[in-house]
Amino acid sequence: MKPNNSNVKHLLPFITDISDYTLPIAFTFPYYYTPHPLADIAMTELQDYLETQTEWSHDFTQRGMMFGVLVVKNDVGDIGYLSSFCDEVTESNGNHFSPEFFVDAIANVDMSKIQRFERQLMSLKLDIRKLKNSKNYIQLKQSLQEQRLESERQIAEHQQRNIEAKAERKQQRRDMEGHLGQSIDEASLQSFIHELGAQSSREKRAFKALKQQWQSQIAALDEQLEQEQCKIVRMETEYARLQRSFNIQQQKSCQFLNRAGVKKSLYELFEQPNQSDAQQPLSHSSEQNLPKLLQAAFLQNLTPLALGEFWWGAAPYEQIRQHKNVYPVCQSKCFEVLQHMLEGLVIDPSPLEQTPSYDKSLEIVYEDDVLVVVNKPAEFLSVSGKYISDSVQARMQARYPHATGPLIVHRLDMSTSGLLVLTLSTEANKHVQKQFIERRVEKRYTALLEGKIQQDTGVITLPLRGDLSDRPRQMVCHEQGRVAETTYRVIDVIDNRTKIHLFPKTGRTHQLRVHCAHQAGLNTPIVGDDLYGFKDSRLHLHAGYLKFQHPSTGNTMEFEVTADF
Repeated sequence: MKPNNSNVKHLLPFITDISDYTLPIAFTFPYYYTPHPLADIAMTELQDYLETQTEWSHDFTQRGMMFGVLVVKNDVGDIGYLSSFCDEVTESNGNHFSPEFFVDAIANVDMSKIQRFERQLMSLKLDIRKLKNSKNYIQLKQSLQEQRLESERQIAEHQQRNIEAKAERKQQRRDMEGHLGQSIDEASLQSFIHELGAQSSREKRAFKALKQQWQSQIAALDEQLEQEQCKIVRMETEYARLQRSFNIQQQKSCQFLNRAGVKKSLYELFEQPNQSDAQQPLSHSSEQNLPKLLQAAFLQNLTPLALGEFWWGAAPYEQIRQHKNVYPVCQSKCFEVLQHMLEGLVIDPSPLEQTPSYDKSLEIVYEDDVLVVVNKPAEFLSVSGKYISDSVQARMQARYPHATGPLIVHRLDMSTSGLLVLTLSTEANKHVQKQFIERRVEKRYTALLEGKIQQDTGVITLPLRGDLSDRPRQMVCHEQGRVAETTYRVIDVIDNRTKIHLFPKTGRTHQLRVHCAHQAGLNTPIVGDDLYGFKDSRLHLHAGYLKFQHPSTGNTMEFEVTADF
Protein backbone atom coordinates (compact mmCIF):
# COMPACT_ATOMS: atom_id res chain seq x y z
CA MET A 1 0.00 0.00 0.00
CA LYS A 2 1.45 3.34 -1.07
CA PRO A 3 0.12 6.89 -0.96
CA ASN A 4 -1.24 8.13 -4.26
CA ASN A 5 0.88 10.16 -6.62
CA SER A 6 -1.17 13.34 -6.27
CA ASN A 7 0.03 16.40 -4.42
CA VAL A 8 -2.04 15.40 -1.40
CA LYS A 9 0.29 14.01 1.24
CA HIS A 10 -0.55 10.67 2.91
CA LEU A 11 -3.82 10.26 0.97
CA LEU A 12 -4.45 6.56 0.30
CA PRO A 13 -6.68 5.45 -2.58
CA PHE A 14 -9.17 2.65 -1.97
CA ILE A 15 -8.03 -0.70 -3.35
CA THR A 16 -11.61 -1.96 -3.12
CA ASP A 17 -14.13 -0.78 -5.72
CA ILE A 18 -16.32 1.69 -3.81
CA SER A 19 -18.37 2.98 -6.73
CA ASP A 20 -21.59 1.40 -5.42
CA TYR A 21 -21.29 2.90 -1.95
CA THR A 22 -23.23 5.99 -0.90
CA LEU A 23 -21.28 8.75 0.79
CA PRO A 24 -22.28 9.62 4.37
CA ILE A 25 -24.50 12.69 4.77
CA ALA A 26 -22.89 13.65 8.08
CA PHE A 27 -19.56 13.04 9.77
CA THR A 28 -19.25 10.26 12.33
CA PHE A 29 -20.18 11.13 15.92
CA PRO A 30 -16.76 10.26 17.37
CA TYR A 31 -17.62 9.09 20.90
CA TYR A 32 -20.06 6.29 20.03
CA TYR A 33 -20.55 5.02 16.51
CA THR A 34 -20.99 2.18 14.09
CA PRO A 35 -18.47 2.75 11.27
CA HIS A 36 -19.79 3.80 7.88
CA PRO A 37 -19.21 1.05 5.25
CA LEU A 38 -16.46 3.14 3.64
CA ALA A 39 -14.67 3.46 6.98
CA ASP A 40 -15.06 -0.31 7.43
CA ILE A 41 -13.40 -0.90 4.07
CA ALA A 42 -10.59 1.53 4.87
CA MET A 43 -9.94 -0.21 8.20
CA THR A 44 -9.92 -3.63 6.52
CA GLU A 45 -7.42 -2.42 3.92
CA LEU A 46 -5.19 -0.95 6.63
CA GLN A 47 -5.40 -4.21 8.60
CA ASP A 48 -4.43 -6.17 5.47
CA TYR A 49 -1.43 -3.88 5.12
CA LEU A 50 -0.42 -4.34 8.77
CA GLU A 51 -0.51 -8.12 8.32
CA THR A 52 1.66 -8.15 5.20
CA GLN A 53 3.96 -5.08 5.19
CA THR A 54 7.73 -5.49 5.54
CA GLU A 55 8.79 -1.83 5.51
CA TRP A 56 9.03 -1.49 9.29
CA SER A 57 8.85 -3.73 12.33
CA HIS A 58 7.04 -3.67 15.64
CA ASP A 59 6.18 -6.56 17.97
CA PHE A 60 2.43 -6.19 18.26
CA THR A 61 2.26 -9.37 20.33
CA GLN A 62 3.95 -7.41 23.11
CA ARG A 63 2.34 -3.98 22.72
CA GLY A 64 -0.63 -3.14 20.58
CA MET A 65 -1.72 0.27 19.30
CA MET A 66 -4.81 2.18 18.25
CA PHE A 67 -5.01 2.89 14.52
CA GLY A 68 -7.41 5.24 12.79
CA VAL A 69 -8.70 5.99 9.31
CA LEU A 70 -10.41 9.10 8.01
CA VAL A 71 -12.38 8.80 4.78
CA VAL A 72 -12.02 12.09 2.87
CA LYS A 73 -12.98 13.79 -0.37
CA ASN A 74 -10.73 16.18 -2.28
CA ASP A 75 -11.79 19.31 -4.14
CA VAL A 76 -12.50 17.38 -7.36
CA GLY A 77 -14.61 14.72 -5.63
CA ASP A 78 -12.08 11.88 -5.42
CA ILE A 79 -12.54 9.63 -2.36
CA GLY A 80 -9.64 8.21 -0.36
CA TYR A 81 -8.55 7.94 3.23
CA LEU A 82 -5.86 9.05 5.62
CA SER A 83 -4.45 6.75 8.29
CA SER A 84 -2.89 7.31 11.68
CA PHE A 85 -1.51 5.53 14.74
CA CYS A 86 -1.56 6.63 18.34
CA ASP A 87 2.05 5.83 19.21
CA GLU A 88 5.53 5.50 17.66
CA VAL A 89 5.23 2.46 15.43
CA THR A 90 8.85 1.43 15.53
CA GLU A 91 12.39 2.58 16.06
CA SER A 92 15.09 2.34 13.44
CA ASN A 93 18.70 2.72 14.54
CA GLY A 94 17.56 4.49 17.69
CA ASN A 95 15.46 7.05 15.80
CA HIS A 96 11.66 7.09 15.66
CA PHE A 97 10.47 6.15 12.19
CA SER A 98 6.96 6.71 10.85
CA PRO A 99 5.88 4.95 7.64
CA GLU A 100 5.21 7.48 4.92
CA PHE A 101 1.47 6.88 4.56
CA PHE A 102 0.68 7.74 8.20
CA VAL A 103 -0.14 11.38 8.82
CA ASP A 104 2.33 13.60 10.65
CA ALA A 105 2.25 14.57 14.31
CA ILE A 106 0.54 17.88 15.07
CA ALA A 107 3.13 19.45 17.34
CA ASN A 108 5.51 21.74 15.47
CA VAL A 109 8.17 21.76 18.18
CA ASP A 110 11.51 23.54 18.07
CA MET A 111 13.80 20.68 19.08
CA SER A 112 16.52 23.08 20.24
CA LYS A 113 14.04 24.62 22.73
CA ILE A 114 12.96 21.20 23.95
CA GLN A 115 16.54 20.09 24.41
CA ARG A 116 17.37 23.29 26.30
CA PHE A 117 14.39 22.79 28.62
CA GLU A 118 15.27 19.14 29.11
CA ARG A 119 18.89 20.00 29.99
CA GLN A 120 17.74 22.61 32.52
CA LEU A 121 15.22 20.23 34.06
CA MET A 122 17.76 17.42 34.27
CA SER A 123 20.36 19.73 35.84
CA LEU A 124 17.87 20.89 38.48
CA LYS A 125 16.72 17.35 39.17
CA LEU A 126 20.33 16.25 39.71
CA ASP A 127 21.02 19.22 42.00
CA ILE A 128 17.91 18.42 44.08
CA ARG A 129 18.91 14.78 44.28
CA LYS A 130 22.46 15.73 45.34
CA LEU A 131 21.18 17.95 48.13
CA LYS A 132 18.72 15.36 49.39
CA ASN A 133 21.39 12.66 49.33
CA SER A 134 24.25 14.81 50.66
CA LYS A 135 26.06 13.56 53.77
CA ASN A 136 25.46 16.87 55.57
CA TYR A 137 21.68 16.85 54.91
CA ILE A 138 21.26 13.22 55.92
CA GLN A 139 23.36 13.72 59.08
CA LEU A 140 21.39 16.84 60.03
CA LYS A 141 18.06 14.98 59.72
CA GLN A 142 19.42 12.01 61.63
CA SER A 143 21.00 14.17 64.36
CA LEU A 144 17.82 16.20 64.75
CA GLN A 145 15.74 13.05 65.14
CA GLU A 146 18.22 11.57 67.64
CA GLN A 147 18.41 14.83 69.63
CA ARG A 148 14.62 15.05 69.84
CA LEU A 149 14.34 11.47 71.04
CA GLU A 150 17.14 11.97 73.58
CA SER A 151 15.63 15.24 74.82
CA GLU A 152 12.25 13.57 75.28
CA ARG A 153 13.91 10.71 77.20
CA GLN A 154 15.95 12.97 79.50
CA ILE A 155 13.09 15.39 80.14
CA ALA A 156 10.73 12.50 80.92
CA GLU A 157 13.27 10.94 83.29
CA HIS A 158 13.93 14.27 85.02
CA GLN A 159 10.21 14.91 85.31
CA GLN A 160 9.68 11.47 86.84
CA ARG A 161 12.49 12.06 89.37
CA ASN A 162 10.88 15.39 90.31
CA ILE A 163 7.53 13.67 90.86
CA GLU A 164 9.16 11.03 93.04
CA ALA A 165 11.16 13.67 94.98
CA LYS A 166 8.01 15.71 95.53
CA ALA A 167 6.21 12.67 96.90
CA GLU A 168 9.18 11.92 99.14
CA ARG A 169 9.27 15.51 100.48
CA LYS A 170 5.55 15.34 101.16
CA GLN A 171 6.04 12.16 103.16
CA GLN A 172 9.02 13.64 105.03
CA ARG A 173 6.95 16.69 105.97
CA ARG A 174 4.14 14.49 107.30
CA ASP A 175 6.65 12.48 109.32
CA MET A 176 8.26 15.62 110.81
CA GLU A 177 4.86 17.13 111.61
CA GLY A 178 4.00 13.89 113.41
CA HIS A 179 6.97 14.36 115.76
CA LEU A 180 6.19 18.01 116.51
CA GLY A 181 6.32 18.59 120.28
CA GLN A 182 8.05 15.26 120.85
CA SER A 183 11.51 15.07 119.28
CA ILE A 184 11.25 18.28 117.25
CA ASP A 185 10.19 21.82 118.07
CA GLU A 186 8.34 24.38 115.90
CA ALA A 187 11.51 26.24 114.84
CA SER A 188 13.19 23.03 113.64
CA LEU A 189 10.05 22.06 111.75
CA GLN A 190 9.88 25.41 109.95
CA SER A 191 13.57 25.17 109.10
CA PHE A 192 13.04 21.68 107.68
CA ILE A 193 10.01 22.82 105.64
CA HIS A 194 12.04 25.74 104.30
CA GLU A 195 14.78 23.32 103.18
CA LEU A 196 12.18 21.14 101.45
CA GLY A 197 10.92 24.21 99.58
CA ALA A 198 14.46 25.10 98.57
CA GLN A 199 14.95 21.56 97.21
CA SER A 200 11.74 21.91 95.18
CA SER A 201 12.91 25.25 93.76
CA ARG A 202 16.31 23.83 92.81
CA GLU A 203 14.66 20.87 91.05
CA LYS A 204 12.32 23.18 89.10
CA ARG A 205 15.23 25.40 88.04
CA ALA A 206 17.26 22.37 86.99
CA PHE A 207 14.27 21.01 85.02
CA LYS A 208 13.74 24.37 83.31
CA ALA A 209 17.45 24.63 82.51
CA LEU A 210 17.42 21.11 81.02
CA LYS A 211 14.47 21.96 78.76
CA GLN A 212 16.08 25.24 77.69
CA GLN A 213 19.35 23.45 76.95
CA TRP A 214 17.62 20.93 74.72
CA GLN A 215 15.46 23.61 73.06
CA SER A 216 18.60 25.56 72.24
CA GLN A 217 20.42 22.52 70.84
CA ILE A 218 17.41 21.40 68.78
CA ALA A 219 16.71 24.94 67.54
CA ALA A 220 20.31 25.22 66.29
CA LEU A 221 20.03 21.93 64.40
CA ASP A 222 16.55 22.85 63.17
CA GLU A 223 17.87 26.12 61.77
CA GLN A 224 20.69 24.36 59.94
CA LEU A 225 18.28 21.79 58.51
CA GLU A 226 15.79 24.49 57.53
CA GLN A 227 18.51 26.30 55.59
CA GLU A 228 19.21 23.13 53.61
CA GLN A 229 15.50 22.46 53.12
CA CYS A 230 14.97 26.02 51.89
CA LYS A 231 17.60 25.39 49.22
CA ILE A 232 15.73 22.25 48.17
CA VAL A 233 12.34 24.03 48.19
CA ARG A 234 13.75 26.87 46.06
CA MET A 235 15.10 24.35 43.57
CA GLU A 236 11.86 22.36 43.53
CA THR A 237 9.88 25.56 43.01
CA GLU A 238 12.14 26.49 40.13
CA TYR A 239 11.81 22.97 38.73
CA ALA A 240 7.99 23.20 38.90
CA ARG A 241 8.07 26.64 37.26
CA LEU A 242 10.35 25.41 34.50
CA GLN A 243 8.24 22.27 34.02
CA ARG A 244 5.09 24.39 33.76
CA SER A 245 6.83 26.70 31.28
CA PHE A 246 7.96 23.67 29.29
CA ASN A 247 4.42 22.26 29.25
CA ILE A 248 2.99 25.60 28.14
CA GLN A 249 5.53 25.82 25.31
CA GLN A 250 4.56 22.33 24.19
CA GLN A 251 0.84 23.13 24.44
CA LYS A 252 1.32 26.35 22.46
CA SER A 253 3.23 24.46 19.78
CA CYS A 254 0.19 22.21 19.12
CA GLN A 255 -1.93 24.32 16.77
CA PHE A 256 -5.22 22.68 15.82
CA LEU A 257 -7.06 23.66 12.65
CA ASN A 258 -10.77 23.51 11.94
CA ARG A 259 -12.58 23.52 8.63
CA ALA A 260 -12.65 27.33 8.52
CA GLY A 261 -8.86 27.44 8.87
CA VAL A 262 -9.00 28.84 12.41
CA LYS A 263 -6.05 27.77 14.55
CA LYS A 264 -6.17 27.24 18.30
CA SER A 265 -3.40 25.85 20.43
CA LEU A 266 -3.79 23.20 23.08
CA TYR A 267 -2.97 25.93 25.59
CA GLU A 268 -5.80 28.17 24.32
CA LEU A 269 -8.32 25.34 24.33
CA PHE A 270 -7.71 24.57 28.00
CA GLU A 271 -6.77 28.02 29.29
CA GLN A 272 -9.22 29.56 31.77
CA PRO A 273 -8.18 33.14 32.58
CA ASN A 274 -7.94 34.11 36.26
CA GLN A 275 -8.49 30.54 37.42
CA SER A 276 -5.70 28.75 39.24
CA ASP A 277 -7.53 25.41 38.96
CA ALA A 278 -7.85 25.50 35.17
CA GLN A 279 -8.24 22.04 33.68
CA GLN A 280 -5.09 20.69 32.07
CA PRO A 281 -5.09 18.54 28.95
CA LEU A 282 -4.46 14.87 29.61
CA SER A 283 -1.19 13.38 28.42
CA HIS A 284 -1.07 12.56 24.69
CA SER A 285 -4.17 14.64 23.85
CA SER A 286 -2.45 15.91 20.71
CA GLU A 287 -1.30 12.42 19.70
CA GLN A 288 -4.76 10.87 19.38
CA ASN A 289 -5.76 9.63 15.94
CA LEU A 290 -8.73 11.82 15.06
CA PRO A 291 -7.07 15.19 15.83
CA LYS A 292 -4.07 14.17 13.70
CA LEU A 293 -6.28 12.94 10.87
CA LEU A 294 -8.46 16.07 10.85
CA GLN A 295 -5.35 18.26 10.94
CA ALA A 296 -3.91 16.52 7.89
CA ALA A 297 -7.24 16.81 6.08
CA PHE A 298 -7.74 20.52 6.78
CA LEU A 299 -4.14 21.38 5.89
CA GLN A 300 -4.74 19.88 2.43
CA ASN A 301 -8.28 21.13 1.88
CA LEU A 302 -9.81 17.66 2.20
CA THR A 303 -13.37 17.16 3.43
CA PRO A 304 -13.73 14.60 6.25
CA LEU A 305 -16.51 12.08 5.56
CA ALA A 306 -16.21 9.20 8.04
CA LEU A 307 -14.08 7.88 10.86
CA GLY A 308 -12.97 4.48 12.08
CA GLU A 309 -10.56 3.45 14.85
CA PHE A 310 -9.44 -0.05 15.78
CA TRP A 311 -7.03 -1.73 18.16
CA TRP A 312 -4.25 -3.85 16.69
CA GLY A 313 -2.20 -6.28 18.77
CA ALA A 314 -1.87 -7.19 22.42
CA ALA A 315 -3.69 -5.16 25.07
CA PRO A 316 -1.81 -3.48 27.91
CA TYR A 317 -2.26 -5.45 31.14
CA GLU A 318 -4.19 -2.74 32.99
CA GLN A 319 -6.71 -2.09 30.21
CA ILE A 320 -8.92 -4.23 28.01
CA ARG A 321 -8.56 -3.98 24.25
CA GLN A 322 -9.67 -6.55 21.67
CA HIS A 323 -7.57 -7.15 18.56
CA LYS A 324 -9.20 -5.63 15.44
CA ASN A 325 -12.15 -4.31 17.43
CA VAL A 326 -13.54 -0.85 16.65
CA TYR A 327 -13.29 1.79 19.40
CA PRO A 328 -14.68 5.29 19.89
CA VAL A 329 -12.48 8.32 20.24
CA CYS A 330 -11.30 8.91 23.81
CA GLN A 331 -13.57 11.73 25.02
CA SER A 332 -11.47 12.44 28.12
CA LYS A 333 -8.43 13.28 25.99
CA CYS A 334 -10.06 14.78 22.92
CA PHE A 335 -13.29 16.58 23.80
CA GLU A 336 -11.97 20.17 23.99
CA VAL A 337 -9.75 19.64 20.96
CA LEU A 338 -12.50 18.14 18.81
CA GLN A 339 -15.04 20.72 19.92
CA HIS A 340 -12.87 23.20 18.02
CA MET A 341 -11.74 20.99 15.13
CA LEU A 342 -15.22 19.69 14.26
CA GLU A 343 -16.76 23.17 14.27
CA GLY A 344 -18.55 23.75 10.98
CA LEU A 345 -18.99 20.05 10.17
CA VAL A 346 -22.39 18.36 10.15
CA ILE A 347 -22.13 15.56 12.73
CA ASP A 348 -24.30 12.47 13.17
CA PRO A 349 -26.71 12.79 16.13
CA SER A 350 -25.23 11.58 19.40
CA PRO A 351 -26.53 8.09 20.30
CA LEU A 352 -25.60 8.97 23.89
CA GLU A 353 -28.43 11.53 23.96
CA GLN A 354 -31.08 9.21 22.53
CA THR A 355 -33.51 7.44 24.86
CA PRO A 356 -33.73 3.72 24.03
CA SER A 357 -36.12 3.01 26.92
CA TYR A 358 -39.16 5.07 25.85
CA ASP A 359 -40.94 2.10 24.26
CA LYS A 360 -39.95 -0.35 27.00
CA SER A 361 -42.22 -1.40 29.85
CA LEU A 362 -41.02 -1.92 33.41
CA GLU A 363 -42.18 -5.23 34.90
CA ILE A 364 -43.13 -5.11 38.60
CA VAL A 365 -41.95 -8.40 40.12
CA TYR A 366 -43.03 -7.60 43.71
CA GLU A 367 -44.81 -4.72 45.43
CA ASP A 368 -45.96 -3.88 48.97
CA ASP A 369 -46.26 -0.74 51.10
CA VAL A 370 -42.47 -0.25 51.55
CA LEU A 371 -40.76 -2.43 48.94
CA VAL A 372 -40.80 -2.76 45.15
CA VAL A 373 -38.75 -5.13 42.99
CA VAL A 374 -38.66 -4.58 39.22
CA ASN A 375 -37.20 -6.46 36.27
CA LYS A 376 -35.20 -3.77 34.45
CA PRO A 377 -34.84 -4.25 30.69
CA ALA A 378 -31.46 -3.88 29.00
CA GLU A 379 -30.63 -0.35 27.76
CA PHE A 380 -32.67 1.23 30.54
CA LEU A 381 -31.14 3.64 33.05
CA SER A 382 -31.46 2.93 36.78
CA VAL A 383 -31.17 6.66 37.53
CA SER A 384 -31.72 9.61 35.18
CA GLY A 385 -28.56 10.84 33.47
CA LYS A 386 -27.23 14.07 32.00
CA TYR A 387 -29.03 13.66 28.66
CA ILE A 388 -31.62 10.93 29.32
CA SER A 389 -34.36 11.57 31.86
CA ASP A 390 -36.29 8.31 31.47
CA SER A 391 -35.15 5.82 34.12
CA VAL A 392 -36.39 3.31 36.67
CA GLN A 393 -36.16 5.98 39.34
CA ALA A 394 -38.15 8.52 37.27
CA ARG A 395 -40.92 6.04 36.49
CA MET A 396 -41.16 4.88 40.09
CA GLN A 397 -41.34 8.48 41.33
CA ALA A 398 -44.29 8.98 38.98
CA ARG A 399 -45.91 5.72 40.10
CA TYR A 400 -45.39 6.38 43.83
CA PRO A 401 -45.60 10.18 44.25
CA HIS A 402 -45.88 9.94 48.06
CA ALA A 403 -42.78 7.79 48.52
CA THR A 404 -40.02 9.24 50.70
CA GLY A 405 -36.28 8.80 50.44
CA PRO A 406 -34.21 8.13 47.32
CA LEU A 407 -36.26 5.05 46.18
CA ILE A 408 -33.22 3.47 44.49
CA VAL A 409 -31.25 1.13 46.78
CA HIS A 410 -28.66 -0.12 44.27
CA ARG A 411 -28.03 0.24 40.56
CA LEU A 412 -27.54 -1.83 37.46
CA ASP A 413 -25.57 -0.64 34.42
CA MET A 414 -27.81 0.78 31.71
CA SER A 415 -26.96 -2.21 29.48
CA THR A 416 -27.58 -4.84 32.19
CA SER A 417 -31.05 -6.31 32.64
CA GLY A 418 -32.54 -7.85 35.76
CA LEU A 419 -33.75 -7.42 39.31
CA LEU A 420 -33.61 -3.99 40.90
CA VAL A 421 -34.80 -3.19 44.43
CA LEU A 422 -36.57 0.07 45.35
CA THR A 423 -38.01 1.26 48.65
CA LEU A 424 -40.91 3.61 49.35
CA SER A 425 -39.71 5.05 52.66
CA THR A 426 -36.49 6.50 54.02
CA GLU A 427 -36.29 3.94 56.82
CA ALA A 428 -36.81 1.01 54.45
CA ASN A 429 -34.15 2.40 52.14
CA LYS A 430 -31.60 2.61 54.97
CA HIS A 431 -32.45 -0.92 56.12
CA VAL A 432 -32.04 -2.57 52.70
CA GLN A 433 -29.07 -0.44 51.69
CA LYS A 434 -27.28 -1.49 54.87
CA GLN A 435 -27.69 -5.12 53.81
CA PHE A 436 -26.02 -4.31 50.48
CA ILE A 437 -23.19 -2.40 52.17
CA GLU A 438 -22.58 -5.23 54.65
CA ARG A 439 -22.69 -7.75 51.77
CA ARG A 440 -25.56 -9.71 53.28
CA VAL A 441 -27.56 -9.67 50.03
CA GLU A 442 -27.16 -12.80 47.89
CA LYS A 443 -26.79 -11.90 44.20
CA ARG A 444 -26.47 -14.02 41.10
CA TYR A 445 -25.98 -12.83 37.54
CA THR A 446 -26.24 -14.78 34.30
CA ALA A 447 -23.90 -13.96 31.41
CA LEU A 448 -23.18 -15.30 27.95
CA LEU A 449 -19.48 -15.20 27.08
CA GLU A 450 -17.97 -14.76 23.62
CA GLY A 451 -16.20 -18.17 23.58
CA LYS A 452 -15.25 -21.11 25.77
CA ILE A 453 -13.38 -20.84 29.07
CA GLN A 454 -10.89 -23.27 30.60
CA GLN A 455 -12.38 -23.95 34.04
CA ASP A 456 -15.99 -24.64 35.01
CA THR A 457 -15.71 -22.88 38.38
CA GLY A 458 -13.38 -20.39 39.99
CA VAL A 459 -12.84 -17.08 41.75
CA ILE A 460 -11.54 -13.86 40.15
CA THR A 461 -9.85 -11.27 42.37
CA LEU A 462 -8.70 -8.40 40.18
CA PRO A 463 -8.65 -4.96 41.90
CA LEU A 464 -10.36 -2.22 39.88
CA ARG A 465 -10.34 1.54 39.53
CA GLY A 466 -11.67 4.04 37.01
CA ASP A 467 -9.56 4.73 33.93
CA LEU A 468 -9.21 8.49 34.41
CA SER A 469 -7.96 8.99 30.86
CA ASP A 470 -10.73 6.95 29.23
CA ARG A 471 -13.97 7.16 31.19
CA PRO A 472 -16.29 5.37 31.82
CA ARG A 473 -13.98 2.39 31.34
CA GLN A 474 -12.52 0.66 34.38
CA MET A 475 -9.04 -0.80 34.60
CA VAL A 476 -7.15 -3.37 36.64
CA CYS A 477 -4.76 -1.73 39.09
CA HIS A 478 -2.90 -3.71 41.75
CA GLU A 479 -1.49 -0.53 43.33
CA GLN A 480 -4.51 1.76 43.67
CA GLY A 481 -7.46 -0.42 42.71
CA ARG A 482 -10.27 -1.38 45.08
CA VAL A 483 -10.73 -5.01 46.07
CA ALA A 484 -13.12 -6.83 43.72
CA GLU A 485 -14.09 -10.50 43.93
CA THR A 486 -16.30 -12.62 41.67
CA THR A 487 -17.10 -16.33 41.84
CA TYR A 488 -18.24 -17.99 38.60
CA ARG A 489 -19.78 -21.30 37.55
CA VAL A 490 -20.33 -22.56 34.00
CA ILE A 491 -23.88 -23.76 33.36
CA ASP A 492 -23.87 -24.44 29.59
CA VAL A 493 -21.96 -24.10 26.32
CA ILE A 494 -24.05 -23.09 23.29
CA ASP A 495 -22.55 -22.65 19.79
CA ASN A 496 -19.07 -22.02 21.19
CA ARG A 497 -20.44 -19.48 23.66
CA THR A 498 -20.34 -20.11 27.41
CA LYS A 499 -23.30 -19.43 29.66
CA ILE A 500 -22.23 -18.83 33.25
CA HIS A 501 -23.49 -17.73 36.64
CA LEU A 502 -21.57 -14.92 38.33
CA PHE A 503 -21.64 -14.29 42.08
CA PRO A 504 -20.10 -10.90 42.93
CA LYS A 505 -18.88 -10.55 46.51
CA THR A 506 -18.18 -6.85 45.91
CA GLY A 507 -20.05 -4.38 43.72
CA ARG A 508 -17.46 -2.35 41.82
CA THR A 509 -18.38 -0.46 38.66
CA HIS A 510 -18.26 -2.83 35.64
CA GLN A 511 -16.81 -5.53 37.91
CA LEU A 512 -18.38 -8.51 36.14
CA ARG A 513 -17.65 -7.12 32.68
CA VAL A 514 -13.97 -6.51 33.45
CA HIS A 515 -13.48 -9.78 35.34
CA CYS A 516 -14.86 -11.69 32.35
CA ALA A 517 -12.97 -9.79 29.64
CA HIS A 518 -9.58 -9.18 31.26
CA GLN A 519 -6.65 -11.41 30.28
CA ALA A 520 -6.04 -12.28 33.95
CA GLY A 521 -9.74 -13.01 34.48
CA LEU A 522 -11.74 -15.24 32.15
CA ASN A 523 -10.15 -13.58 29.09
CA THR A 524 -13.52 -13.88 27.36
CA PRO A 525 -15.77 -10.81 27.11
CA ILE A 526 -19.51 -10.90 27.66
CA VAL A 527 -21.45 -11.02 24.39
CA GLY A 528 -22.49 -7.52 23.36
CA ASP A 529 -20.10 -5.68 25.70
CA ASP A 530 -19.38 -2.51 23.73
CA LEU A 531 -16.80 -1.31 26.27
CA TYR A 532 -14.70 -4.42 26.86
CA GLY A 533 -15.71 -6.72 24.02
CA PHE A 534 -17.69 -6.54 20.80
CA LYS A 535 -21.03 -4.95 19.97
CA ASP A 536 -24.08 -7.18 19.59
CA SER A 537 -27.86 -6.83 19.88
CA ARG A 538 -27.47 -6.23 23.64
CA LEU A 539 -25.14 -6.83 26.58
CA HIS A 540 -25.82 -10.43 27.58
CA LEU A 541 -25.65 -9.84 31.34
CA HIS A 542 -28.69 -10.34 33.57
CA ALA A 543 -29.18 -9.87 37.32
CA GLY A 544 -31.39 -12.91 37.80
CA TYR A 545 -31.45 -13.67 41.54
CA LEU A 546 -31.66 -11.66 44.79
CA LYS A 547 -32.10 -12.73 48.41
CA PHE A 548 -32.35 -10.33 51.36
CA GLN A 549 -34.42 -9.49 54.45
CA HIS A 550 -37.63 -7.50 54.22
CA PRO A 551 -37.07 -4.06 55.83
CA SER A 552 -40.29 -4.19 57.89
CA THR A 553 -41.06 -7.84 58.64
CA GLY A 554 -37.54 -9.25 58.65
CA ASN A 555 -38.76 -12.13 56.48
CA THR A 556 -36.38 -13.59 53.89
CA MET A 557 -37.26 -12.27 50.43
CA GLU A 558 -36.12 -14.31 47.43
CA PHE A 559 -36.59 -13.30 43.79
CA GLU A 560 -35.58 -14.96 40.53
CA VAL A 561 -36.15 -13.87 36.92
CA THR A 562 -34.68 -15.99 34.12
CA ALA A 563 -32.51 -14.30 31.48
CA ASP A 564 -34.03 -14.05 28.01
CA PHE A 565 -30.85 -15.24 26.30
